[in-house]
Amino acid sequence: MLRRSVALATLLAIPSGTILAQAPAAAPNETIKLEEFSVSADRASGYRAQSAITATGFGANILDVPVTINVLTSEFVADLGASLQSEALRYVPGFITSPNYESQMIIRGFNGLQAYRNGQYRRQLYSTWGMDRIEVIKGSSSIFFGLVRPGGVVNYITKKPEFKNQGGDARVSFGSWDFKKAELNYNYGGEHLAARIGVGGIDAGGWRNDDFKKEHYLGGSVGWKVFKDGLITVDLETVRRTNQDRESAAVLRTNSRYLGNPAAIASGLGARAWLNANGFASVPTFDMFAPVFGAGDPYGRKVTMGKETYSFYQSYTADLEYTQKIGSSLVYQLQANFAIDDFEILRSIGGDQEPFADGTVRYRFGNFANYRDSYNFDNKFTYRLAFADTNHTLAFGEESQRVYQDTPGWFDTASRFQDGRYGAFAVWNPRTQALRSAPTERAASAETWNISRRRAEKLIGYYVGLQSEFFGGRLRTIAGVRRNEYDRNTYYERAVTNPEIATPKVTANTPLYGVLVKLLPDLSAFATYSESLEPQLGADADGKGLSPVTGKGYDVGLKTALLKGQLAGSISFYGVKRENLSSRDSAREVATARQPWFTYGDAEESQGIEVDLSYNPQRNWQILLGYSHMTKAETVASTAPARIGLPLAAVPKDLLQLWTKYDVRSGPLNGWSFGGGLRDSSSARFAADPNVVAKMPAYTTLDLLLQYRFKLGNRDAHAQLNVKNVTNKEYRESNFAAFGDPRNFLLSLSTKF
Repeated sequence: MLRRSVALATLLAIPSGTILAQAPAAAPNETIKLEEFSVSADRASGYRAQSAITATGFGANILDVPVTINVLTSEFVADLGASLQSEALRYVPGFITSPNYESQMIIRGFNGLQAYRNGQYRRQLYSTWGMDRIEVIKGSSSIFFGLVRPGGVVNYITKKPEFKNQGGDARVSFGSWDFKKAELNYNYGGEHLAARIGVGGIDAGGWRNDDFKKEHYLGGSVGWKVFKDGLITVDLETVRRTNQDRESAAVLRTNSRYLGNPAAIASGLGARAWLNANGFASVPTFDMFAPVFGAGDPYGRKVTMGKETYSFYQSYTADLEYTQKIGSSLVYQLQANFAIDDFEILRSIGGDQEPFADGTVRYRFGNFANYRDSYNFDNKFTYRLAFADTNHTLAFGEESQRVYQDTPGWFDTASRFQDGRYGAFAVWNPRTQALRSAPTERAASAETWNISRRRAEKLIGYYVGLQSEFFGGRLRTIAGVRRNEYDRNTYYERAVTNPEIATPKVTANTPLYGVLVKLLPDLSAFATYSESLEPQLGADADGKGLSPVTGKGYDVGLKTALLKGQLAGSISFYGVKRENLSSRDSAREVATARQPWFTYGDAEESQGIEVDLSYNPQRNWQILLGYSHMTKAETVASTAPARIGLPLAAVPKDLLQLWTKYDVRSGPLNGWSFGGGLRDSSSARFAADPNVVAKMPAYTTLDLLLQYRFKLGNRDAHAQLNVKNVTNKEYRESNFAAFGDPRNFLLSLSTKF
C-alpha cells in the first residue's frame, strides 16, 4: 500500500534522515530520467544511502524535502547480525519494537502493524531476507501512504536485479541456542534483461523452555528493459516459518500483598477486588512487575506453554511494476501486487495472566488463525514543467485495493460466532502442575471449530499533488490532497446472532501542505501539516464494528549536511493527534468473562523532539546518533473519565541510540573493524489501562561488533562476531512487556563470487 497508496510521495525525492549522504540537486528544467524511479539507481555506501525511494519518487538532496526520513542500509543491518528488521529499527529515534513480536512497532507513541514490503502492507514475516534497505517515514508524512497511522510507517525494499552485472554472495551464521542460518544470492544481468534469486533457511532453538524456530525463504526478481524508455519488474517471494519464541512465553504479574496471602486465598476474590475491599484501592494491581515466582524460578521468565504450542506463518508475494517514460517530461507507472498471508497460532492467548492468591493462573488456549489475500492496482502520471524561473512537478493517479481475511471460530450455545483468539479458559497452577498442552486443552473444551468469518475490505484513492521550486530552489512548497473511500463487509458460513455490523462507506479528503526554506546552502528549515484516515479492524463480542480513526500531525525542524556532508541529519519538533479511537475495556471483560469489549471515542496525542545525526569524522569511521524526548504522550479525551491523562502504553519519555564502527585501513590491524551500539531507555508504563498500573524499568543495553576482511582464494571473504546484550541486562520493552534476549553470540562467515 505504501508505494501504491500514496499520492504525494511521487512529488518527493525522499532522502535518508538517519544515515545520509547528499545527492546533488537536480538542475533547473532537467528532464525526467527513468532511473530516478528505480530503487537501485543509487547504491548505498556503508551506512549512508545516497537517496531513498520510499514511493515512486525522485532522488534529491535532504535539504530540499520537508519530511523526516530514516534509512537503514543493508550493510548496517548485516553489521547488526539482524535476522528480523525489528533488530535494526531499534536504532531509529522515536521507535519502539517488541523483542519477540516483530510486527508490533511503536512510532512516536502509536502502536500498530505499520510495516510494508516494497510499498505493500505486510501482516507478518518481517525478516531481513533479500532486504536492500529499510526506510522509515515519520510523523505527518504518513499521509503519503493512505489509510495508516500518522505516527509513521516502515517500508523495507528488497534487492532488485542489476543490469550488466553478474555475481553472488553467500553467508552462514552460527550462534547461541543452536542458531544456524544460511543464505545464498545470485544476480545475472545482461544489457536488457536481468534476474536475481535468493534462498535461505534458519534452524534455531531459544533461551526459553521449548523455544524453536524453523524458517525457509525463496525469492527473486526479473527486470526487462522493454520498448523505448520502458522497464518491467516482477518480484516474487515466499517465506515459511514455524516457531515458538514469541507470545507463548508466560507473562505473570500480581500484587505482593495479595499473592500467597491466606486471607486473600480464603476470600476467593481477584487481586483488584481484594485490594479494593481491604483499603488498597489506590495501590496498583501489579506492584510486582516481574515473574511472579522470581527470576531464578523454573516458572519465571523462561516459561512457555509447552512443546506443542506453536506459531505458523507462510506468505506469498508477487509485485509487478511497469514504468514508461513518455517524452522528456512525463512518466506513467502501473503497479500491481498480489499477496497471501497464512497465519495460525496455537498457544495461550490473553485471559487472566494475573495469578489468583493461591498461585493459580487462568489461560485461554485458542486457535488464532488468519488467512489474508490482497490485491492492489495503482495508475500514476508524473509530469515536470517550468514557468519562468520556477520549476514544478505534478503527480496524479488512482489506487484500488481489495483485502479478504478469513478467521476460523466456534459456534457457541447462543448461536454466536466466537473468534478463535478467545477460546475457553484453562486453569493452571505453575507451582504444582506440569505445563499444559494446548492441543489437549483445546480438544477437552466445549468449543467446536466449525465456522469461519470472512471480512472483505475495499479501498479506493484518488490523488493529486504539486511540488514547486522558487527563487532558484531556495523556497520549495508541497501541496496536495487525497480522496479516500473505504468500506468493509463481513460474511459467515451460516447465520449467527452476533454478526459484525457492516462498516458503511467512509470518505475523507486528506490534505497535505509543506514548505522548506534554504537558510544556507547546507541548512534548511521546514514545516509540514497533514491529515489522515485509518480503519480500525475488529468488533466487540456482540459484533459491533469499530469506526475509522481520524488523525492530523505536523513537523517543524531543521535539516543539515554540514562539513561537506560529513555531519548530516535533522532536528524536528512534532505533534500527532488521533481521534475516534477504541480501547479495550479490561474491567468489562473480567466482569462478563467475554472479550473483547471496548470503550469508544478516545483521543490520543503525542508531542516530542527528535535528533537524528550521522557523522563521519573519517571515511573509515561512522557514527550514528538518535535521541527522542516525548513532551506529551497520553489519552486526551475519552468517554471513560478514568482514561483521560493516561500515558500511552510502553512509550519511554527518553530514548537514546548510538552506533559506531571503525575500519582499520593500514598497519598490523589492517582488515579489522571494531564497533558496537548502545540503547538507553527511560522507564515506561506497561499499558494504557487504569487497571494495570505498572511500569517497565529503565534499562541500558550494549552490543559489540568485531569483523575481519580477508581473501579466500581470489575472492573477498568476511568474518564477523556479534555479542548482543553484552552485560546480560534483564529488561522489558514494548506493549507486550516482553523480555529482551539475554547475552548471546553470533558468528558469521560470508563471501562474494
